Amino acid sequence: MSERGGWTMGPYGKGRAGVSRLEGGAAGEVERTCAVELAPDRPSASANLRTALRRQEAVRAGDVPDFARIAARVAAAPSSLDVPRRPVAEAVCLAGTLAVAQFRVVPHAVLSAALTVAAAAVGAACLIGVASAAASAASWWFAALLLFGTALTTTLAMSRGRADALSLATPLGPQAVALARLSLVLGVDALAGIAASALFAWLASGSGLDVGAVAESWLAPLSLVAGIAALATVWSEASWAGALAGAAVVPLVLPAAEVAPASGIAALAGSVQNALGSVGMLAVGVALLAAVVCSSRRVALARLRAL
Repeated sequence: MSERGGWTMGPYGKGRAGVSRLEGGAAGEVERTCAVELAPDRPSASANLRTALRRQEAVRAGDVPDFARIAARVAAAPSSLDVPRRPVAEAVCLAGTLAVAQFRVVPHAVLSAALTVAAAAVGAACLIGVASAAASAASWWFAALLLFGTALTTTLAMSRGRADALSLATPLGPQAVALARLSLVLGVDALAGIAASALFAWLASGSGLDVGAVAESWLAPLSLVAGIAALATVWSEASWAGALAGAAVVPLVLPAAEVAPASGIAALAGSVQNALGSVGMLAVGVALLAAVVCSSRRVALARLRAL
């Protein structure tokens, strides 16, 4: 081995020319390898995998039944939706359980609002009766405040802040949930109103007011006010709209002609009451509540699509 001008000569190399030939040979080998790998006629790994899967599918295709046989088996199988009708006792028990379960969904302000409004109605009616010495005026304001409370509690129960997304996945559906919720709210309002009516009649016993007459003044239009408030709340998706709609209809369903001149709102209220009557107001209220229940699923789906 010898060194000349910084180059090393060995038995396998002859200087610069030997190195160039080696580099050229290696580069040519790499190019030929890449050309072979990228050749279009050579299948890739994904193509081999697809071919193997097709071959395996063709082998096992004979064990799979055709679509007609599968459809016939599904049609012959009993459906889980075709269940026998529940007995009356079981249906009533289920409805009661669902109504009680609404306590965990309905805002807690509903019960407190109903009790607060009932107490305020008794106090205000007693003060108005003492100041005006007129039993009719005190009874009118008592019924009006209770109906205002009904509009408020119905709006709170049917407001948008409820957990409604889960009601679409329950076996009973949003209609049953809405019916149970309205029944619960109206039951709370009715019980609080009856207790307040008994207390007011006892405090104003000297005025000759009867518990039945006091309760009848607000029980007849109760469903009408609740139906209007619930319908406005559900379809407008705004609590204030339901509260305003329910409060606006209160003067029209009470005998305002006894506490105000027969003109303006009083005349309109008198005409509405003469046209409907107690039974008519109850029927219209029930129809409005039924409309709220029947349209609850459509409204719930529209809300979910809008998210």
